[in-house]
Amino acid sequence: MNGAIPDTIHAAFREVAARHPHKPALRFKAEDGEFRSISFEALGDSVDRLAESLVRMGVAKGDRVAIFAYHGPDWVVADLAALKIGAVIVPLYHTLSPAAAKYILNDSACKLIFVEGRELFDVIVAIRGEIPSLAHVVVFDDKGIVENGSFSRFGALAAAGAEAGPASGGMPHALSPGEAPAISSGDPATIVYTSGTTGAPKGVILSHGNILFDAFSALRRFRVGPDDTFLSFLPLCHMLEKTCGYYAMLFAGATIAYAEGISTIVSDVQKIRPTIIIVVPRVVEKIYEAVEQKVLEAPFIRRKLVYAAVRCLNERVNRRYRGDGVPLALRARCAVCDALVASRFRKIAGGRLRLLVSGGAPLDRKLAKTLHVLGFNIVEGYGLTETAPIVCVAALEDNRLGTVGKPLAGVEVKIGESDEILVRGPNLMCGYFNMPEETAKAIDGDGWFHTGDQGKLDERGNLVITGRLKELIVTSYGKKVAPVPIEAEIIKSPYIDQALLFGDNRKFVTALIVPQRGMIERYARDKGIAAADYSEMLARREIRDHIAAEIERATADLAPFEKVRAFALLAEGFAVANELLTPTLKLRRKKIVERYRNVIDALYELREER
Repeated sequence: MNGAIPDTIHAAFREVAARHPHKPALRFKAEDGEFRSISFEALGDSVDRLAESLVRMGVAKGDRVAIFAYHGPDWVVADLAALKIGAVIVPLYHTLSPAAAKYILNDSACKLIFVEGRELFDVIVAIRGEIPSLAHVVVFDDKGIVENGSFSRFGALAAAGAEAGPASGGMPHALSPGEAPAISSGDPATIVYTSGTTGAPKGVILSHGNILFDAFSALRRFRVGPDDTFLSFLPLCHMLEKTCGYYAMLFAGATIAYAEGISTIVSDVQKIRPTIIIVVPRVVEKIYEAVEQKVLEAPFIRRKLVYAAVRCLNERVNRRYRGDGVPLALRARCAVCDALVASRFRKIAGGRLRLLVSGGAPLDRKLAKTLHVLGFNIVEGYGLTETAPIVCVAALEDNRLGTVGKPLAGVEVKIGESDEILVRGPNLMCGYFNMPEETAKAIDGDGWFHTGDQGKLDERGNLVITGRLKELIVTSYGKKVAPVPIEAEIIKSPYIDQALLFGDNRKFVTALIVPQRGMIERYARDKGIAAADYSEMLARREIRDHIAAEIERATADLAPFEKVRAFALLAEGFAVANELLTPTLKLRRKKIVERYRNVIDALYELREER
């Protein structure tokens, strides 16, 4: 897009809709399993009609409107309609517990909530009486919900609008098509509640200008345009997906296709054949592990061919990375390897993927290198909810693996005390909702936001993430241990799914380990290890010794004080459902430690008795 950035999100959408009225804006999977399209013009019409209905319901500029749903076209229509009339969106992850949802709705004083489906509707019904501000509930998919006058149907509101007649009951009159109240770029667009890995969630206030700056910066850096198709499967509550996978794509005139879910990604990419995908590292790791397992189970000749091809293609990448020439013989071998092996991996992703963006957490460098070798243009970015969210992201033409790239134009980054990353720029939040003291702690007098993340800038100006201050372990001997990189090394083992290190104010580091159940059961069968059930299997000395060897192999190069001296094997994994993972799949360290406090204490008692 050329020229000045519009002042509001709805205005930016309107501009692109006027340029591409008949082009597909959104695609979604219908009940028959086939994808259907919604044009920019049709999307705009639905937004206008719903905006008028919201006004008739008494929703006005500044009112908070929540969306408690998965993702998809209804989410987008609800979001754009509320933003058009100046309301402030409060997104709720569909995985939230009733208590967490109640806290957010009360803290933000939401007036209306959009809800998807019976399961989430039941959550709201259970807590509605404890949320005084909540006047309206609008249900996207009302199948199975008995009509009782306690909610409105989204379909009826989005189809009504101008045909609904004069407003009644003293409510404001409806908007005429295209009309909207006076909204400026500095007005709040959303309040996004942090995942709360270390405490109560904080509401991050982001303005229209914050989000527009980040969205347009992203589409410029990656030259996103009308010919692009984006596959969306992350929650739209996640600012990475919302800014980059929703707003940026719409503003560029690209098409957004919604996957049915993470479990259907492989089949959905075959139908959609996207050009751009955004992922969080854990999703990449899970898919890669599944593909790797298939390679390991393949016949010997095919397995050897894959490994040989990766080595050959890796040599070419290394030479290019160093600036060396690629000999003709190597180019010829790589052409064969690409045709026989690498191209088949790319075909799994639909065959048109030109950009794979990873964000939300550090991506394992070896995995990133392997994907790059196979011909995937994978780049990493760094950001936070408080920065709308992008701070840095690598560009395709200047991608240094192991870094998260350079800051967006107009965004400043510097390294402060204790290697803390400080950020300042147009994307920085307006503050935390109703928390002036917390806002003052986070943003200093010079306007620098203190991220709590640690990093360094390389010689080319790329940011390298090295850890997080709040996650730093300080042993009773004063030794400082960064757990995240160590955990990342440990879970590279095919036998270990999740790991959490602990050692604050203790003499040494211990770990909670969640094994890869399928691999452990296979190992037990191969070794003739009998057990009545899985929990008993994990208690067997042979299994514990095997896991201990895997941990030692992963941490062989660490200093003695960084090594895991004792560990416990857990049959139950850390998941969103048991509230031990955030909706963005990050460990809720405080909650995990609280839940397994007795297990951790026992590790130290057992070790110290020896």
